[in-house]
Amino acid sequence: MSEHRRPGRPQIADPDQIARIAATLFAERGYAAVSMDDIAERSGVSRRTLFRHFENKADLVWRDFFATYRRLAELLADPATPPGMAGLRAAMRDTLEVPGEEEEITRVRLRIIGASSEVFAAGIGGLGDMTEGLSRQVAKAEHLDEDSLEARTAGQAITGCIVASAVWWASHSDEPIVEVIDRALASLERGIA
Repeated sequence: MSEHRRPGRPQIADPDQIARIAATLFAERGYAAVSMDDIAERSGVSRRTLFRHFENKADLVWRDFFATYRRLAELLADPATPPGMAGLRAAMRDTLEVPGEEEEITRVRLRIIGASSEVFAAGIGGLGDMTEGLSRQVAKAEHLDEDSLEARTAGQAITGCIVASAVWWASHSDEPIVEVIDRALASLERGIA
């Protein structure tokens, strides 16, 4: 006798696993050729369950990027983390290690972010949150109001630097991502100074 789910009862789903499966499909077929139905089918979840976790395909692409930023934000909020770029760069080194088995999936996601204006636009809200956090980090170091022009523009520059260097790494470098982003931040730090 087989066991049936009760109607309306949510399926148990692992959003991290679903996002990995989606990235694998994107790598195999290309982002535009993969539908949410394809992702649900390959993940073994219903369409309804998939949409409970992800509003659209772009959310699947951005998931790890923003999960990494949340870990970074926790480190930046720690009183032991030095303010300014020195603290940011140290926290990035602690946050950005990409395990070898995840590297190709990370590259796929970042290439999609860099190539698709639709996907990039879907991440703007999260990038705004990121900019606010990075503006606070700069403001602490420089004793600025968090909403000052200087703190906000520095936060935006840092956000752009992180995204641009990560996307560049995905297609152009065999180095660890943390090295590429740190080098870009060091260059930006010299410019801000």
